[in-house]
Amino acid sequence: MEIRYLMKALLLPPFTQLILLLSAWLLRKRIPRLAQALSLLAVMSLWVLGTPLASKILAFSLEQDPALKPNQLGKVQADAIVVLSGWQNETAPEFGEPVSGEEQLCRIRYGAFLHQSTGLPVLLTGGSVRGDERRSLAETMAFDLTEGFGINAQWLESKSRTTAENAKYSYLILEAENKTSILLVTHSMHMMRAKWSFEHAGFKVLPAPTGFVGLKPLTVLSFLPNAHSLQRSSKALHEWLGYWAYLVIQ
Repeated sequence: MEIRYLMKALLLPPFTQLILLLSAWLLRKRIPRLAQALSLLAVMSLWVLGTPLASKILAFSLEQDPALKPNQLGKVQADAIVVLSGWQNETAPEFGEPVSGEEQLCRIRYGAFLHQSTGLPVLLTGGSVRGDERRSLAETMAFDLTEGFGINAQWLESKSRTTAENAKYSYLILEAENKTSILLVTHSMHMMRAKWSFEHAGFKVLPAPTGFVGLKPLTVLSFLPNAHSLQRSSKALHEWLGYWAYLVIQ
């Protein structure tokens, strides 16, 4: 898993730009024109990827499934709701135990809303991604779902480390219950890869995306870089790389 995270760091901003700048510095005397080109590429790509405009364009390229309309949920044909994990905050002294991070909590909230609207049972999926967490992501999700929304998950899948394993191990649980038609809850930018993985595992998937990127009118600020937009661009590029890798490997 450490190699996987190292590869992510090398292929995604801002580390890629740092590599370009380091390469430019090393080549500045031997091949000055190439060094100048690499420096310009590093600076310009960092600027562009850090702008709200570019980051939203990348995000929109992944948001291929629309939101489910609340007034249609009563007619949904599915056997269960599957909520994918995100990340957890293990430093939460105010709770005395790990709690869901912002991304994971967003998915839990929507999973709870879907459960209340449809009455369908909930499966929470997520193990120990790095291997050093105090408890699985699924267990932390179950804590937040119960304490925050008064809902108990029917199943916990706590062995998975990747989206592909989320799908594989969730299918083993739900196929045994004859529940292979699911509402799949994850972020809109993650849905394309998640949907492919769960369909590949054998599920019939009805996407239930959440956490959409909003569209706002263009202003001067749309072209000025900021840390939040760079992070969004990095996440979007990560999803595209992950999706292409899944297509090749699986």
